[in-house]
Parts: sequence; C-alpha cells; structure tokens
Amino acid sequence: MAKNIMIDKVIGESGASNSNATSQSQSVQSKAKKQRKKRSVAWEYFDQIIDPEGNQKGVCKHCKREYFADSKDNGTKSLLTHMAKCLKMPLDVAKSQSKLGFNPIPGGNKGDVVVVPWKFDQEQCRKALCRMVIVDELPFSFVEKEGFMNFMKVAQPFF
Repeated sequence: MAKNIMIDKVIGESGASNSNATSQSQSVQSKAKKQRKKRSVAWEYFDQIIDPEGNQKGVCKHCKREYFADSKDNGTKSLLTHMAKCLKMPLDVAKSQSKLGFNPIPGGNKGDVVVVPWKFDQEQCRKALCRMVIVDELPFSFVEKEGFMNFMKVAQPFF
C-alpha cells in the first residue's frame, strides 16, 4: 500500500525550495485516492450496497439475495458460489456468440434442415412438452417421474 507522505517544502543549503519533492508528495496522494476497478465477473450479476453497519454487500440482480462481499474480509467467493446455484440466473451466453438450432424445412426431404439462431423460451418448451404428451399418449404423471426430471436437469436446468 502506498503511504501518504506529506512534504511541504524542502529547502536546500542555498535556501531555495525543492519543488520536485512537493510534486512527488502530490503524486503519492493521488495514487492513494484512486479507486480500483472491480475485477470479479460477479459484479456483472450483483449490485454493490453498504448496509447500515458499514458492511459491503452484493445483492443478486435476479433473486435479490444479499451476500457479504467486503474485499478484505469476505471477497467475492460467496457471490460466485451463488451464481452457480441461483435458479433465476439466465444461462451465461457470450454476447458476441449466439446459439444455433436446426429447424426442418417445411415440404423438404427428410433430414433437410435450416440453421437458425436459438434462444431458450420457457413458453415454447412447455407447449412442446404438452404436444409430446398428447401425440405420444403419455400419462400426465410422466413429467413428474424421476427419469424425466433428471433428463430435464441435464438438458435445460431452468425448465
């Protein structure tokens, strides 16, 4: 850590002041006041707050849970752990890269597909599930069984 050094004036043997020492003390003070940029990816998903006791906390932007996040005492480990477990957190998809899906071409040969951008849609997923249950004449309890639930956790954790 940089320490503040206060030098008002340094006077040499000739009685002239040394302005170089004064400018050095000012640069040391300005470095000490400069606030560092937050480097953790967790701060993209959390809002930083300070509670009435003066503790720094992070509040999840999705589920509004609070976690201690003081850089000296706690760090951001609890925030990063929550990000992996938060059920309301959207899938982390790179903004510069989209996911692609394959849709069959209507009226085309079997196996002909067109590549289209894909994004998870909860409503479309529910409709497709309902259609599967009806078309395949499955019992409604099918979606509550352990095997299907396990499959969905792997296929789409947010379903």
